[in-house]
Amino acid sequence: MPTPVSPRISQVRHVPIEKLLKPVERGSFPMDGFDDDFGDIVDYIFKITHWIWADRAVGQIYDYYAENCTVYTGFDVTRSVEDVVTGTLSMLQSFPDREMDFINVAWSGDPKEGYYTSHLGFSRMTNLGPSSYGPTTGRASRFFTIADCVSRDNQIFLEWLIRDNGAVAKQLGVDIHELARRLAQDDARQGRKPWFADTLESLPAVRSPRQPAPLDRPKKSLEDRLRHTLHDAWNRRLLNVLHDFYDPDVVGHLAGGREIAGKDGLIYHYVQLLAAIPDAEFSFDHYCDVVETDGVLAAVRWSITGHHRGDGLFGAPSGKPVYVLGMSHFRFEGENVVEEWTLYDELSILRQIYAEPATADGEE
Repeated sequence: MPTPVSPRISQVRHVPIEKLLKPVERGSFPMDGFDDDFGDIVDYIFKITHWIWADRAVGQIYDYYAENCTVYTGFDVTRSVEDVVTGTLSMLQSFPDREMDFINVAWSGDPKEGYYTSHLGFSRMTNLGPSSYGPTTGRASRFFTIADCVSRDNQIFLEWLIRDNGAVAKQLGVDIHELARRLAQDDARQGRKPWFADTLESLPAVRSPRQPAPLDRPKKSLEDRLRHTLHDAWNRRLLNVLHDFYDPDVVGHLAGGREIAGKDGLIYHYVQLLAAIPDAEFSFDHYCDVVETDGVLAAVRWSITGHHRGDGLFGAPSGKPVYVLGMSHFRFEGENVVEEWTLYDELSILRQIYAEPATADGEE
C-alpha cells in the first residue's frame, strides 16, 4: 500500500499534551497567513482547540474563527462566529468539567485554498446543568467527536462537526426516541428544516433495480483503494470486499458508543445500516490522511441518503427520507485496517424520522 507523501508535520497519537503544547519550528511546512506561533497545520488545530476547551479561553474563538464561519452538524447549520461562541458556552454550562483528548488529526490542502483537517477527540464530562438533552442528570459521559475544519489566514471558515449524541443520550439515561420526537415537534412549530432539506425533497422514491457499476478510476493510492472499497460495500452491496479490507483483530469505535472487536462485527454494522435504509446511496465526500506514530491514518467524510424502510438501528420502518452525515478514521498497519472510528449522529437521524408537517405557528 502506498504511504502518503507530505511535508514533515506534527504527530499527536500517543504524544503527551505537554509535548504537543511546546513550540514547533515551522521549517519547510507552508503556513503563509498563519501566526508564527504555529509550526504546521496540525500544531495549529491542536493548540487552538486546547486553548479554547481545556484552558476555557472561549474568547479566542473570535481570533481563530472567521466572522461568517459556517458550521454543519448532523441536522443544523450556523453561519457566524457568535453562534460558535454561544454553542461553546452552552456546552460548558451543561458540562462544566468537560475534558478532551486529541486522538487523531489527518489533513490535506495548502495555505492558499485552505487547509483541511479532520480531528478526532475523546471527551469526558459530567452533566451538571440543564442541556439540550433535558434536565440535569448528574451523570458522566464519555464519547467521541470528529470535527472537519477548513482554515485559511489563521481562521477556520468552514466546519463539519459530528458529536456522538447517541452515546451521550444513553449515558445520561435519556430516551433518545422521546428526545428526537420532542425536537421534531419543536422543528414543526418553528418551521425549522435541516440544512439538507432540499436533498431530501429531491430523493427518488425508488432506487434503481440495477447494481451500480464499479468506479472508473485507478487503484494506485490509498484514497483510490478506500473509494473503491467503500463504493463496492455500500453502493454495490458487495460486503465480501471488507474481508480483505479489515484485519481479523480490527477494533471499531462506532456511533452510539458501540465498541466492536473483530471484522465480523464491523461488517455487521454495514448490514445494520443497509437494512434500516435499504435504498441507501453512499457518497464519498472528502479524503485526507497523515503518517502517524503507529501507522497511516486516513479520514473520510461521507454521506448516505435513502429512506428508512427497514427494521434495526432506528426503530420500526417509517418510510421517511433520511440524510446521514458520517465521518470515519481508519488506521492502517500494512494493507489492512486495524482500528476504525466511525461517527454519525443517531439523534439527527431520528429527528428526521419523527419529523412532522409544519404547524400554523411555523408557517410563513
